[in-house]
Amino acid sequence: MSRSSDFAQPPPWTRPGFIAAAALVVVILVAGLLIAVLSGGDDGGNGTATGTPPPSPAATGSTTMEALPTAAPTTAPADVRWELVGQTAVPVSASAGPNRTGTTASGYAHTPEGALIAAAQISVRAGFSAGRQSWEPTIQQQFEPTADRDRLLAALREAGDAPAQPGELSQIAGYQYQFYTPDTAVIGLVFRAPAAGTPRYHVLSLTLRWRDGDWRMVAPPGGAWTSVNRETSDLVGVVEWGAR
Repeated sequence: MSRSSDFAQPPPWTRPGFIAAAALVVVILVAGLLIAVLSGGDDGGNGTATGTPPPSPAATGSTTMEALPTAAPTTAPADVRWELVGQTAVPVSASAGPNRTGTTASGYAHTPEGALIAAAQISVRAGFSAGRQSWEPTIQQQFEPTADRDRLLAALREAGDAPAQPGELSQIAGYQYQFYTPDTAVIGLVFRAPAAGTPRYHVLSLTLRWRDGDWRMVAPPGGAWTSVNRETSDLVGVVEWGAR
């Protein structure tokens, strides 16, 4: 039979030694939690945990790019010399291009001046009078690939070759920036007709787009230059420019 004193013993969790030990465990746990919270939240004021460097620009995908010019200049490029392509003089600029020449001319600056030089070079080299050795690779390589480009090529191939006679070709006489952004340029390139007497001019509205690191020509609607050509008898609003 059990003694009554056995029933008088308190449960172990009410004994002073057990309570003290439990209290010590609680204190240790609380202290550990506080240390973890404080060390994890110490971000130096920038939201990044201590010991973890902030992400670099490369890691976040940000890049630094020099701003491209967007305003069309009001004066002609100063560093231009003129060279003949067939019987037509075309501009070459040390700063605006082209920096690669041969059967084609490419490598133009991503600037309004680069677009202007490209408009002159590409349009002349793509002309019938430049000869098939010039217009065919120029149209194939330096025009945007469109149905109008294919129509232009087909029309020139059908026409064959007929060399121009001396003095019968129009020459570049000036230009107008009709529209310009770093992606698209529309330039009115002015040609002076070779007729005697009162000067006559015609303006080709040429569209270029920046593609694959260079300026590319957009073929005229229907593949016909007449669709972007207009005649004029004066140079009002035109920057006069051409070989002297």
